[in-house]
Amino acid sequence: MTFWDSSIAWLQDRFRPIGAKNTASNGEIETGSLRFRFQLVVGLALLPVAALSFWQGIERLRLDQEIVREALRQSALAAASDELNVFVAAEQVIRALANDPSIRAGATGCRSRMREAIAGTKFLPNMLRVSADGKFLCSAFGTETGTTSIPHQAWWSDAKNALNFTLSEPVYSNAVKHRVVYGVLPLFDENNAFDGSLGVAIDVDWLDYIQRQKLLPRGAVVALFEKSGRIVVSNNLDVATPVFSQGAKTPRGADADGLLTATDRGGEAWSLAIAPLIRRDFYVGFSMKSSHLFRFTYVHVTVDLLLPVLMMVLASLAIWSVTDRVVVRSIDLLQRTATAYGNGHYAIRPAALKNAPKEFRQLADSLSDMAQAVQERDRRLRDALDQKAVLIKEIHHRVKNSLQIVMSLLSLQASRLRDPAAREAIEQTRTRVNALALVHRMIYELDLDGTVDIKALLDDIVTQLHQGFGGDRRAIKVHVEAQPYRTKADVAIPLTLFAVEAMTNAYKHGFEKGHTGNIFVSLALSAPGQMKLTIRDEGRGVSLDGETNEPGTGARLMAAFANQIGGQVSTRRHEQGGTLVELEFPDTEPPA
Repeated sequence: MTFWDSSIAWLQDRFRPIGAKNTASNGEIETGSLRFRFQLVVGLALLPVAALSFWQGIERLRLDQEIVREALRQSALAAASDELNVFVAAEQVIRALANDPSIRAGATGCRSRMREAIAGTKFLPNMLRVSADGKFLCSAFGTETGTTSIPHQAWWSDAKNALNFTLSEPVYSNAVKHRVVYGVLPLFDENNAFDGSLGVAIDVDWLDYIQRQKLLPRGAVVALFEKSGRIVVSNNLDVATPVFSQGAKTPRGADADGLLTATDRGGEAWSLAIAPLIRRDFYVGFSMKSSHLFRFTYVHVTVDLLLPVLMMVLASLAIWSVTDRVVVRSIDLLQRTATAYGNGHYAIRPAALKNAPKEFRQLADSLSDMAQAVQERDRRLRDALDQKAVLIKEIHHRVKNSLQIVMSLLSLQASRLRDPAAREAIEQTRTRVNALALVHRMIYELDLDGTVDIKALLDDIVTQLHQGFGGDRRAIKVHVEAQPYRTKADVAIPLTLFAVEAMTNAYKHGFEKGHTGNIFVSLALSAPGQMKLTIRDEGRGVSLDGETNEPGTGARLMAAFANQIGGQVSTRRHEQGGTLVELEFPDTEPPA
């Protein structure tokens, strides 16, 4: 079975109710869905026809453009055949004289040999021989430019850099008293060194004369221009100037793909082709009015393109006039209802679809059922979330209470100890437990967003430690500079405990034996994605005498806490005195 047969069978199966009367429970005839199906059938039936017509029109236009482009190019070469013969004849003449000893040396007999070579050729009025340093040696008739100005001529520079016969741009000749084009052949000695050039003057007036004698199609414009894009001769200079004179872009049109177009001074479109005439020194262009070339093509393409468009427009207008009230308005109402549901307004019901086709009524009923189900699910989720929030707060509250009990037990135990070292160890443990309790208290007091305010936490920790170690009594001042920063609890706990250990070391070791000074605590962004916690004291500083004692418990704990959050810790003596402790850790995004 072919694809088309399968499509027909599918459409027949889907449209089986067409022509039958489907009666609803209330006695009304269900006809809305048939109109929509009719629109689908008409659209599918017209789509291949429209696509084929569009493709035929575009293909016709492309083929006609290729045909016209090639015809214009061949016409251009045919129109410049006489000019090409002139250039070829000039090249043959100077190549025939290139190896003549008298001409190469510019000696006696040079002038007569040149005159014999160009005798009878009206389009070659003069020849000249120039040495390697640009000095005039001899010519057939008079001198061209004088012995000192030849090196400054553009054609002389081109000849020095060329390896073969070249054509110059038109210049004024002193010998023949009008414009000429120099055909120049560079000469080389037996050592392959540049030995000047041999040139022949080609009469521009003669090129213009043979151009105007051509029999061309009516309205055709031909132009001969050199490689810079400047027109040399043309049969209609008024039209050729705006059409062909595009500056340096004109010769590049010879390599362009597709048909070239331009406009004249009156704004009328012209189609043109450009072809190189000889070694890309000269080009020929052929142009005709686009309206004349594509007169019938435009008619055919317009019909091919507009006919399917007209068919589809008429069919669309007919279908739209029937289905607008039935289909479009129902879809618009359903879309507004869905938008309201998307914004959380689930109480809205699409009751205005009472007289809509049954498909839309069924869809409206499904949306209403979905909204009701979402409302019920949201209610259950809110209840569950509230219960979860209460449970989590209760857990943190109980953890905080348990930690406070542990602190009380540690205080009782410390009061019974007589050994100062043991009592100090118990007090330090009590300080660490107090930091944990403080974190859990802040989590308990916050809403259920899963993050902790590190700046507020540092302020509380610093205050408690300062009071616990008698900072005011010992003339120690603490300065906290922390930028607002929130993070998850599993990062806040190790970070807080790290700060407790570093502060404890500062109070115990940095300011022992009556030392006084300041403690600086800062938290800031050190690099994109990196945070840095810095604790610096102005105490006696870490020892740098090369001791190899094992690190203490505080140092090991700080390394462990830094490892938990993927950070790096460093401890060193500050250049202004005291100890500097730095913890650099990743700035993790808090949970949404």
